Amino acid sequence: MCMLSIATLVSAGLHPVSGEPRHCRNDSLAMTLGLQLAESIGAEIKVLHAGDENNPALPNYLALNAKKIDVISVASGANIVDSLATNLANTELILTGTRAEDGEDSGLLPYLLAAKLNIPLVANALAIKPIENGIEILQFLPKGKRRSVTVKLPAVVVVHPLAPIELRFAFAQQVSGQIVAHTAQNQSKTSSSKQIQWQIQAAINKPKKLKAQENKSGHERMLAYIASENKGGAVVNEGSSVEKAQVILSYLREHHLINF
Repeated sequence: MCMLSIATLVSAGLHPVSGEPRHCRNDSLAMTLGLQLAESIGAEIKVLHAGDENNPALPNYLALNAKKIDVISVASGANIVDSLATNLANTELILTGTRAEDGEDSGLLPYLLAAKLNIPLVANALAIKPIENGIEILQFLPKGKRRSVTVKLPAVVVVHPLAPIELRFAFAQQVSGQIVAHTAQNQSKTSSSKQIQWQIQAAINKPKKLKAQENKSGHERMLAYIASENKGGAVVNEGSSVEKAQVILSYLREHHLINF
């Protein structure tokens, strides 16, 4: 089998501590998986970014063995899904990470792109193996479970953050790589009804729940994690509102949650 074209989408990430621009790890995993797949079957691969060609995060992808990064210059407020769909109309396999690390980072871009191109999407991919008339994807499932999914091309594949892929940086590759800018061919403004005015404010501490202290041994606490048990308590369905309030006050006083 020989796929004609593979594309991987990369975005600008942020360092979790310093906040400095860097590669997005989720997209780096998808790009590395695409590079390995393209090398194994002799396919062409395109690394695509929608945004600013001068973004300082892009050279990180060159260091991760991307020979060239094609950048679609999009205007402010433009819908990048339309621009990406125009550039990827004839691409058989599109790889992305789960979500970006900057901006709205909703994780919806792969789904919107697949809907725009009218092609299937497979999420949480750990590995990809080419087969006749398509690809076989090892998919991540909760609680350590895995399953194999067979998909016909073209398709969009979202790579899971736990994919067993090793990222290797090479400064020489970063220097020799190229970043090429292209003008978006299909730029449509997002409708005003969909535009959201974001407001930034300081984080507010959530109120803590009042919880009665339990005098349990270490063995009892361990059992509480592995077995469900009756927590006790009482349900008061009868009586006046004053009598029900008295039951609550008695519970709070018994567990020293109030001092009156």
